[in-house]
Amino acid sequence: MSTQYDRRIEQEWRLLQQLAEANPGQLKVKDRIHLATGQSFRWTLRHSPALVKREPELSVQDCHDVTFHFPRFFPSVPIEASLAQAVFHPNVHPENGFVCLWDGFSPGDTVLEAAGQLQRVIGWQLVNERADHLMQPQALAWYRNPERSMRLPLAFQSLQKPEGFELARTYGQRPEGSRKRLS
Repeated sequence: MSTQYDRRIEQEWRLLQQLAEANPGQLKVKDRIHLATGQSFRWTLRHSPALVKREPELSVQDCHDVTFHFPRFFPSVPIEASLAQAVFHPNVHPENGFVCLWDGFSPGDTVLEAAGQLQRVIGWQLVNERADHLMQPQALAWYRNPERSMRLPLAFQSLQKPEGFELARTYGQRPEGSRKRLS
């Protein structure tokens, strides 16, 4: 007997594969891992610049190994994202690469929304300055410095949603006109 979690994870897996097909060369699905704490999808995101701190300077990296983790109580709790190599951003943990994607989330959020949020965070389009989302205070100080030499946000090509993805969706949809806020 499949649970709500099992059915939803299967749909998320198919959505990630459809997202990869809609974005060849930009997103590549690697694998799926079953853990005691839930399931994880590993994939690679390309052509999405982010800043990496390599002392004493910052450099741009545009390829990232990503893990989306679906905790056991998903979709009641949000999708979690982490990067194999942490990037320089206030909302990314510098040691484990955890990315704070959500200021608020909906059980209807999918890998499509999570991937888009990830791109916007690492590209500095989204920055949450609240203390409970702040993991790199030095990145926030750098961001606030009017004398920094780098222009933000970083330019990136947004991932294209696959055609017809809504037709296969069998779980709650976000109400028309609702808007996501980030972290």
